[in-house]
Amino acid sequence: MASPARMPVAVRQAVSGLPTTIAWIRAPAEIDPLADEWRALEASVQDRTVLSTFDYNASWYHHYGHAGVETLIGLARRGSSLVGVAPLVIRRRRIGKVPLTCIEFAAHEAYAGEFLVEDDSPDALVLFVESLAATTRFDLICLNGLEMGSDRFRPLREAAARLRLRIELTDHPNAMVDLSRGYEQYFRSRSPHFRHAVRRYTRRIEDRGERRVDGVLLRRGIDRLDATVDRMIAVNEASYKLGGRHLADAHRGFLSELARRFGPRGMLALPILSIGGRDAAYVCGLVERGCFYDVTLAYDDAFAQLRPGTHLIQELLRDLAGAGVHTVISHGAHDYKKHWATAFLPSTRVFMFSSSLKASATRLLRFRLASFWRWLGVDEP
Repeated sequence: MASPARMPVAVRQAVSGLPTTIAWIRAPAEIDPLADEWRALEASVQDRTVLSTFDYNASWYHHYGHAGVETLIGLARRGSSLVGVAPLVIRRRRIGKVPLTCIEFAAHEAYAGEFLVEDDSPDALVLFVESLAATTRFDLICLNGLEMGSDRFRPLREAAARLRLRIELTDHPNAMVDLSRGYEQYFRSRSPHFRHAVRRYTRRIEDRGERRVDGVLLRRGIDRLDATVDRMIAVNEASYKLGGRHLADAHRGFLSELARRFGPRGMLALPILSIGGRDAAYVCGLVERGCFYDVTLAYDDAFAQLRPGTHLIQELLRDLAGAGVHTVISHGAHDYKKHWATAFLPSTRVFMFSSSLKASATRLLRFRLASFWRWLGVDEP
């Protein structure tokens, strides 16, 4: 009899006493009937963030599931019970100028997103990857938040080797702010130069007119949710990124649906800074289990010299700390965050290359020749 490690997924699960099956959804509209059981699963899982919730992912698939990607949502069931969700998409990307078919999380820039699996069943991740290898053509699988050197993910590493997937890793740190000791203690821990700059720009803002922060913060301002969403979109359209152009319908729809799903649940943070009666900047994020996760932010380019974003982030941190939020996570390690972040948390991105010629060429260009590109002093492909 074949060893369990080499059996088909369904058979191997029967041997282990866990008859788990994997199915894939490939149409955005098919996510809606999953609402109740997906939410029940997320309520039972501790090792997750808001990025794996039904409401976050439903908002994303509704507005981006048709925009140059293919929906690919994996469902792991033990009997009739949902025990895992893989919110993925298929994208066509170029890496090192090589066109690839990539499977990755359904999130912007693919640096965010995560699996939702039972805390005591990390093997569901193995089942998802095995099913993808058996049913879907791809050159590359990109996944986030998997510490491949840990015991928890050893079965996934072993499965990748069994499936002849070549693994490469990169780190994309996330900024973190520790508010567990309150805002004032946090602010005193910042450099004197930064504290002085915050106070200086606050004075400059006040010199331009009345300084006001309102909008929505958890339960506060929820009666003005629709108006706040409209103001957020207007600031986006006045930012340097758009310069007065219309915000794309997909972006507009995603931000609006996200706010309207999480706002009534007391999980939305959407403060808006106005200067002299004109909206200057906003920050949008979600709060769950005492942790804030940023989604997006923007400022009106007319106020750029006043650093309105820096001022608003400090006001937001003060309000979050006052509301009992202990941790702030901001995706990415951009330079401007190093002044106000208390730490940068490592976040591993896992690349699983297939044995296709394109995948092998890309792996060579992007990873195997990395030291060569550094020696030449040029950016890696």
